[in-house]
Amino acid sequence: MPSLIRSMFALVVLAALVPVRPAAAQRDDAEWLDDCRSNYNRGGYQREHFCEVRETRLRAPGGTISMEGLRNGGISVTGWDRDSLVVRTRLRTQARSSARAREIASQVRTLVRGSVITAEGPNYDEDDESWSASLIVTLPRRSDIRVETRNGPVSVEEVRGNMNVETRNGPLALRDLAGSVKARTTNGPLTISLSGNRWNGEGLDARTTNGPLSLSVPDGYSAHLEAGTTNGPVSVGFPVTVVGRINRNISTDLGSGGATIRAFTTNGPLTVRRR
Repeated sequence: MPSLIRSMFALVVLAALVPVRPAAAQRDDAEWLDDCRSNYNRGGYQREHFCEVRETRLRAPGGTISMEGLRNGGISVTGWDRDSLVVRTRLRTQARSSARAREIASQVRTLVRGSVITAEGPNYDEDDESWSASLIVTLPRRSDIRVETRNGPVSVEEVRGNMNVETRNGPLALRDLAGSVKARTTNGPLTISLSGNRWNGEGLDARTTNGPLSLSVPDGYSAHLEAGTTNGPVSVGFPVTVVGRINRNISTDLGSGGATIRAFTTNGPLTVRRR
């Protein structure tokens, strides 16, 4: 029973991280609130719950913007063509009474300290009292960022800059990025979607341990691709040179070559496809 409650809790955290453009934020938040309120007690376990969306707007700080998640929440980052920063926190709590669920919510805070964004709250380790805070951050497209969370999903989209992204025990999605990107996940799938006709910047180095890796490459894309798996099948949707132990590694120039795209998994399948 406790594991089922935790599983339902994780599903709502994942739903909280579907990236949206700021213009659609109000509608999307309303849909999330409806889903959060209607799906929480599925399975017959009676717990009162509280769902809330909070928003903070401010001018983007200089330097590297750091986003730090806690053990029970995820982070979604999307770039836009403004010099402001918007942080939306999707907060969800559960307890044995409605009053207690609201009390727990009042103890959770979204903090912006200089260039560091995080959520803080009480430390509960019981099935009948818990909380989740997912951060949805919209920031200037040209930004240097650092993202780190535990036991939660991470997505980064439409950002150009120096990036260091890490999640443990959660999925990681990278879409339409440029610059110098280093990304790591443990015990979670890694999904990479390239865009345009080449990588703009130093390159991408992305890896997952114990998870599947999916790489989507536009038709006509130019880059040097290095990809592989230590222990898993390899599926490539177009002709490339496959080398290494049991043909599990790819090293090839796509188009006219260019910046290096590295994508590797340990103990998981590798899928590369054109779109």
